[in-house]
Amino acid sequence: MEQQTPFCSHYICSVQPVCVHLSLCQASVYCSELAGFLVFLRYQIYYGYPLLTYLEYPILIAQDVILLLFVLHYNGKMEHVLPYVAIFVGGWYLLTLQKWIIDFAMNLCTLISAASKLAQLRCLWQTRDSGQVSALTWSMSAFTCATRIFTTVMTTSDLMVLVRFVIMLILNIWVTTTILRYRKAEKTD
Repeated sequence: MEQQTPFCSHYICSVQPVCVHLSLCQASVYCSELAGFLVFLRYQIYYGYPLLTYLEYPILIAQDVILLLFVLHYNGKMEHVLPYVAIFVGGWYLLTLQKWIIDFAMNLCTLISAASKLAQLRCLWQTRDSGQVSALTWSMSAFTCATRIFTTVMTTSDLMVLVRFVIMLILNIWVTTTILRYRKAEKTD
């Protein structure tokens, strides 16, 4: 009798251990990305920057929360939701206890966001499969970073924010090219 491979949601892969790895890898990506977005949003609010300079961040945060919930649900790890909520809500309030904390956190925000993108790259390199990852989405993210560089220069000229967007632009372009490389490799095989 022929052995069937386990079904994975959205055909991420055909072998269960790789699916679990991808799902757990994605959970770490969403958590680090979510932390970076929360710190950045709190920094912008704390310094009273115009709403238009950070308006998309609440939407990005909601998107990452929903994706994280799906990953946890499909991995049977919903009991981890409450600790995540406690950490993120507690962190939100701890950030503004003193000015040096929010400044330090903003400096780390770039590192956190970069780690998220590097984790995505690591997943792509390990699996050599970009099947479910959208090159269009990542290229739009790169374009957004480029426009945010322009708007930051024109509105706040905050050097920490500017450095963040330059680094994110470089990493988003790197992820996009990696996706396209592995997509091209799939078609030639």
